[in-house]
Amino acid sequence: MSATPIRYLTEADVLALLPSIEVQIGLVEGALRAVATGTAHQPPKVPLNLGPGAPFAHAMPAAIDLAAGRVAGAKWISGGGAAGIGGVVLVERPKAGGLRGIVAAGELTAARTAAVSGAGLRIAPPSTAAATSGAPYKGAIIGGGLQAATHRAVLAALHPAIYVAFYSRRPAGELPLRAGDRVAESVNDAIRGADIIVTAAAFDTPPRPIDVKLIEPGATILVIDYAATISAGVVAALSDRGPIRVITDSAAQYDDTRRTPKLSGWPAANAQIGDTRIESAGRVTTLVNHLGISACDLAYAELLLDLAEQKNVGTLLAR
Repeated sequence: MSATPIRYLTEADVLALLPSIEVQIGLVEGALRAVATGTAHQPPKVPLNLGPGAPFAHAMPAAIDLAAGRVAGAKWISGGGAAGIGGVVLVERPKAGGLRGIVAAGELTAARTAAVSGAGLRIAPPSTAAATSGAPYKGAIIGGGLQAATHRAVLAALHPAIYVAFYSRRPAGELPLRAGDRVAESVNDAIRGADIIVTAAAFDTPPRPIDVKLIEPGATILVIDYAATISAGVVAALSDRGPIRVITDSAAQYDDTRRTPKLSGWPAANAQIGDTRIESAGRVTTLVNHLGISACDLAYAELLLDLAEQKNVGTLLAR
């Protein structure tokens, strides 16, 4: 019997196969619940030291129960700054023939990150004055790269009436502006009065002053750039001002990262996104700091490989 070939999906294949945002958010919600309940095996990512000034590089293994059974694998992701971000996800079905596929990880990571932010928004929506009055949400996105585009799409899917202020070093023509959006003059101009804030700056962005008074009490802040925008000092100032809570995708990975300069000084997380219920009362400012876990990447890659088989997409590689 000939061995089943390994299916390889390029970045273009991934883009063509991605399902609706609603399906993507549901996909990561399932993976995040598996991490929170412990049914998924999700070790912290392994950062590799490539030398001074080099891009980041992470090896990210996991195992998770999905529709077809236990799936294991790992993501290799590297880049950042001018280098861009890329890599692959290896998907294996341990009881069904071993390595199933290799999926390009750039577009997958961008989509997954935004979907996890969407899941965070669902479990911890803003409790600002606008949220209680029913007024349209104001959003802010710090950064203008691929993550800005995927997050703007998720915000539009969850809150169609939202309008967003962007702050980025990129020209307006390169930003994913929609009707009603604007380009802010500074970070503080962007976050002023926002109900939902997305921080998606490059990891090596120099610190910029944040006026905590401009952050609406009860805002939900989606932090996807470690502490590049929201430093430990900003978190402490928010805590001094009023109640806050920190929510993450994996408490183990978050705690592991807090022991490094990337998140040094950040408080322990109050909950994980995959928790069934997150209690809150009153106007609590929420920081959803999710660092990226491969259980979600595997859920994406497995679904994409299913769709690719149905549509005969991808390249078959001999073993």
